[in-house]
Amino acid sequence: MLNLMKLLPLFLFVWACAAQTSIPDPMSLQHEYDKPPRSAVNHLASRTVLELVINNDALRPSQPVVVATPVMAGNMRDINALGQQLQQSMMAELHNNHFNVVDVNVAEAMRITDIGNLLLTRDWQQLPGEMLVEYGLVSTMSLDVHGLQLNARLIDLANNRVVAAASAYASYQELGAYLSASQKVVSDNGLLYRYEEPGYGQVQMLGDKR
Repeated sequence: MLNLMKLLPLFLFVWACAAQTSIPDPMSLQHEYDKPPRSAVNHLASRTVLELVINNDALRPSQPVVVATPVMAGNMRDINALGQQLQQSMMAELHNNHFNVVDVNVAEAMRITDIGNLLLTRDWQQLPGEMLVEYGLVSTMSLDVHGLQLNARLIDLANNRVVAAASAYASYQELGAYLSASQKVVSDNGLLYRYEEPGYGQVQMLGDKR
Protein backbone atom coordinates (compact mmCIF):
# COMPACT_ATOMS: atom_id res chain seq x y z
CA MET A 1 0.00 0.00 0.00
CA LEU A 2 2.85 2.35 0.85
CA ASN A 3 4.53 1.66 -2.50
CA LEU A 4 1.29 2.50 -4.32
CA MET A 5 1.05 5.80 -2.43
CA LYS A 6 4.61 6.64 -3.55
CA LEU A 7 3.73 5.98 -7.20
CA LEU A 8 0.52 8.03 -7.09
CA PRO A 9 2.25 11.41 -7.74
CA LEU A 10 3.95 9.91 -10.81
CA PHE A 11 0.60 8.69 -12.18
CA LEU A 12 -0.94 12.13 -11.60
CA PHE A 13 1.96 13.84 -13.41
CA VAL A 14 1.64 11.57 -16.47
CA TRP A 15 -2.14 12.11 -16.55
CA ALA A 16 -1.71 15.90 -16.36
CA CYS A 17 0.77 15.89 -19.27
CA ALA A 18 -1.61 13.84 -21.40
CA ALA A 19 -4.51 16.14 -20.54
CA GLN A 20 -2.53 19.18 -21.69
CA THR A 21 -1.83 17.76 -25.17
CA SER A 22 -3.04 20.38 -27.63
CA ILE A 23 -5.90 19.57 -29.96
CA PRO A 24 -5.14 20.46 -33.60
CA ASP A 25 -6.75 23.64 -34.85
CA PRO A 26 -9.59 22.55 -37.19
CA MET A 27 -8.88 25.57 -39.43
CA SER A 28 -5.19 24.73 -39.82
CA LEU A 29 -4.00 23.14 -43.06
CA GLN A 30 -2.13 20.59 -40.95
CA HIS A 31 -5.33 19.34 -39.28
CA GLU A 32 -7.00 16.13 -40.37
CA TYR A 33 -8.24 13.64 -37.79
CA ASP A 34 -7.68 9.90 -38.25
CA LYS A 35 -5.71 10.30 -41.49
CA PRO A 36 -1.99 10.12 -42.19
CA PRO A 37 -0.20 13.50 -42.33
CA ARG A 38 -0.08 15.24 -45.70
CA SER A 39 1.55 18.40 -46.98
CA ALA A 40 -0.15 21.75 -46.53
CA VAL A 41 -0.64 22.03 -50.31
CA ASN A 42 -2.66 18.82 -50.33
CA HIS A 43 -4.79 20.06 -47.45
CA LEU A 44 -5.41 23.35 -49.24
CA ALA A 45 -6.48 21.48 -52.38
CA SER A 46 -8.65 19.10 -50.36
CA ARG A 47 -10.44 21.94 -48.55
CA THR A 48 -11.05 23.80 -51.83
CA VAL A 49 -12.37 20.78 -53.73
CA LEU A 50 -14.62 19.78 -50.84
CA GLU A 51 -16.25 23.23 -50.92
CA LEU A 52 -16.66 22.96 -54.70
CA VAL A 53 -18.34 19.58 -54.34
CA ILE A 54 -20.72 20.93 -51.71
CA ASN A 55 -21.64 24.00 -53.79
CA ASN A 56 -21.81 22.23 -57.16
CA ASP A 57 -25.22 22.63 -58.82
CA ALA A 58 -24.66 21.04 -62.24
CA LEU A 59 -21.55 18.89 -62.73
CA ARG A 60 -22.31 15.17 -62.56
CA PRO A 61 -19.61 12.60 -61.76
CA SER A 62 -19.90 11.11 -65.25
CA GLN A 63 -19.13 14.39 -67.06
CA PRO A 64 -15.49 15.04 -68.03
CA VAL A 65 -13.74 17.86 -66.16
CA VAL A 66 -10.28 19.34 -66.72
CA VAL A 67 -8.19 21.19 -64.12
CA ALA A 68 -6.30 24.30 -65.24
CA THR A 69 -3.12 25.51 -63.57
CA PRO A 70 -3.90 28.20 -60.96
CA VAL A 71 -2.68 31.65 -62.03
CA MET A 72 -2.00 34.90 -60.19
CA ALA A 73 -5.15 37.03 -60.04
CA GLY A 74 -3.31 40.21 -60.99
CA ASN A 75 -2.87 39.32 -64.65
CA MET A 76 -4.45 35.86 -65.06
CA ARG A 77 -1.21 34.66 -66.64
CA ASP A 78 1.66 34.22 -64.15
CA ILE A 79 2.18 30.70 -62.83
CA ASN A 80 4.60 29.31 -60.26
CA ALA A 81 5.62 26.10 -58.53
CA LEU A 82 2.83 26.41 -55.96
CA GLY A 83 0.18 26.72 -58.67
CA GLN A 84 1.58 23.72 -60.54
CA GLN A 85 1.47 21.57 -57.41
CA LEU A 86 -2.03 22.77 -56.55
CA GLN A 87 -3.20 21.70 -59.99
CA GLN A 88 -1.91 18.17 -59.46
CA SER A 89 -3.39 17.99 -55.96
CA MET A 90 -6.82 19.25 -57.07
CA MET A 91 -6.89 16.66 -59.86
CA ALA A 92 -6.27 13.96 -57.26
CA GLU A 93 -8.91 15.37 -54.90
CA LEU A 94 -11.57 15.58 -57.65
CA HIS A 95 -10.85 11.97 -58.57
CA ASN A 96 -11.04 10.97 -54.91
CA ASN A 97 -14.53 12.49 -54.91
CA HIS A 98 -15.49 10.24 -57.86
CA PHE A 99 -15.45 12.85 -60.63
CA ASN A 100 -14.42 12.11 -64.21
CA VAL A 101 -11.07 13.94 -64.37
CA VAL A 102 -9.32 14.30 -67.73
CA ASP A 103 -5.52 14.69 -67.75
CA VAL A 104 -4.72 16.97 -70.69
CA ASN A 105 -0.97 16.39 -70.34
CA VAL A 106 -1.07 12.80 -71.60
CA ALA A 107 0.70 12.58 -74.97
CA GLU A 108 -0.60 10.61 -77.94
CA ALA A 109 2.32 8.19 -77.65
CA MET A 110 4.87 7.16 -75.04
CA ARG A 111 8.39 8.49 -75.62
CA ILE A 112 11.23 6.06 -74.89
CA THR A 113 14.24 8.12 -73.81
CA ASP A 114 17.56 7.55 -72.07
CA ILE A 115 16.15 9.12 -68.89
CA GLY A 116 12.94 7.07 -68.80
CA ASN A 117 9.71 6.18 -70.57
CA LEU A 118 7.64 9.37 -70.70
CA LEU A 119 3.91 9.73 -71.29
CA LEU A 120 3.23 13.19 -69.83
CA THR A 121 4.16 16.35 -71.74
CA ARG A 122 3.63 20.12 -71.86
CA ASP A 123 4.36 20.24 -75.59
CA TRP A 124 1.01 20.93 -77.28
CA GLN A 125 2.28 19.33 -80.51
CA GLN A 126 2.48 15.95 -78.75
CA LEU A 127 -1.08 16.13 -77.38
CA PRO A 128 -4.21 14.70 -79.02
CA GLY A 129 -5.87 16.99 -81.55
CA GLU A 130 -9.27 16.88 -79.85
CA MET A 131 -10.34 16.30 -76.27
CA LEU A 132 -13.94 16.09 -75.15
CA VAL A 133 -14.37 18.00 -71.88
CA GLU A 134 -17.50 19.70 -70.61
CA TYR A 135 -16.31 21.43 -67.44
CA GLY A 136 -13.16 23.14 -66.24
CA LEU A 137 -11.77 23.97 -62.82
CA VAL A 138 -10.04 27.37 -62.87
CA SER A 139 -8.28 29.03 -59.94
CA THR A 140 -6.62 32.33 -59.09
CA MET A 141 -4.14 33.14 -56.35
CA SER A 142 -3.45 36.47 -54.67
CA LEU A 143 -0.97 37.44 -51.96
CA ASP A 144 -1.22 39.76 -48.98
CA VAL A 145 0.92 40.51 -45.94
CA HIS A 146 0.08 37.25 -44.19
CA GLY A 147 -0.37 34.63 -46.89
CA LEU A 148 -2.24 33.45 -49.97
CA GLN A 149 -5.89 33.61 -51.01
CA LEU A 150 -7.04 30.87 -53.39
CA ASN A 151 -10.29 31.24 -55.34
CA ALA A 152 -11.56 28.37 -57.48
CA ARG A 153 -14.53 27.93 -59.81
CA LEU A 154 -16.05 25.06 -61.75
CA ILE A 155 -17.05 26.39 -65.17
CA ASP A 156 -19.47 24.98 -67.74
CA LEU A 157 -17.32 25.34 -70.87
CA ALA A 158 -20.39 25.49 -73.14
CA ASN A 159 -21.55 28.84 -71.72
CA ASN A 160 -18.93 29.88 -69.10
CA ARG A 161 -21.49 29.57 -66.31
CA VAL A 162 -20.05 29.13 -62.83
CA VAL A 163 -21.56 25.97 -61.36
CA ALA A 164 -19.51 25.98 -58.13
CA ALA A 165 -17.17 28.36 -56.35
CA ALA A 166 -14.81 28.02 -53.41
CA SER A 167 -12.20 30.06 -51.58
CA ALA A 168 -9.50 29.17 -49.08
CA TYR A 169 -6.70 30.96 -47.28
CA ALA A 170 -3.27 29.80 -46.14
CA SER A 171 -0.60 31.67 -44.20
CA TYR A 172 2.96 31.86 -45.45
CA GLN A 173 4.05 29.81 -42.43
CA GLU A 174 1.79 26.94 -43.52
CA LEU A 175 3.13 27.12 -47.08
CA GLY A 176 6.73 27.65 -46.04
CA ALA A 177 8.06 25.56 -48.92
CA TYR A 178 6.57 28.08 -51.39
CA LEU A 179 6.05 31.39 -49.54
CA SER A 180 8.15 33.63 -47.31
CA ALA A 181 7.63 36.88 -45.43
CA SER A 182 8.64 40.01 -47.30
CA GLN A 183 12.12 41.46 -46.91
CA LYS A 184 12.79 44.86 -45.41
CA VAL A 185 13.46 46.24 -48.92
CA VAL A 186 11.36 44.93 -51.82
CA SER A 187 11.13 45.78 -55.50
CA ASP A 188 7.80 46.03 -57.29
CA ASN A 189 7.34 47.17 -60.90
CA GLY A 190 10.75 48.81 -60.90
CA LEU A 191 10.22 50.69 -57.64
CA LEU A 192 11.97 50.02 -54.33
CA TYR A 193 9.95 49.99 -51.13
CA ARG A 194 11.61 50.09 -47.70
CA TYR A 195 9.67 48.94 -44.62
CA GLU A 196 10.54 49.38 -40.97
CA GLU A 197 10.83 45.64 -40.45
CA PRO A 198 10.79 42.48 -42.60
CA GLY A 199 7.31 41.03 -43.01
CA TYR A 200 5.49 44.35 -43.38
CA GLY A 201 5.01 43.97 -47.12
CA GLN A 202 3.25 41.41 -49.28
CA VAL A 203 4.55 37.86 -48.86
CA GLN A 204 6.76 36.57 -51.64
CA MET A 205 6.82 33.43 -53.71
CA LEU A 206 10.11 31.64 -53.16
CA GLY A 207 12.13 31.97 -56.33
CA ASP A 208 10.38 35.21 -57.31
CA LYS A 209 13.05 37.67 -58.42
CA ARG A 210 11.07 40.81 -57.49
